[in-house]
Amino acid sequence: MVLEERFLVVSAESTHLVIKVEKILLNENIECRIIPLPTEISANCGLAVKLEEKYLEKVKEIVNRENLEVKISLVEKKGFKKNIINL
Repeated sequence: MVLEERFLVVSAESTHLVIKVEKILLNENIECRIIPLPTEISANCGLAVKLEEKYLEKVKEIVNRENLEVKISLVEKKGFKKNIINL
């Protein structure tokens, strides 16, 4: 059976900003965690915040409100294949 998964990844240019984003999202009661940045997504920092797709609109609102310079991507995994959609 091939494992299929869809999730959001929030990436930034610095580790400090990734940690800040995680803290802000957790304070907004959004379940998330820091993961290694998927190699298909380019950024200077090797970390990203992973969260469920259902939080997309709320995350967009928070990013705009907090004026965060981040990249939001949707990752679709099917087995070992990944499809990255920049949002």
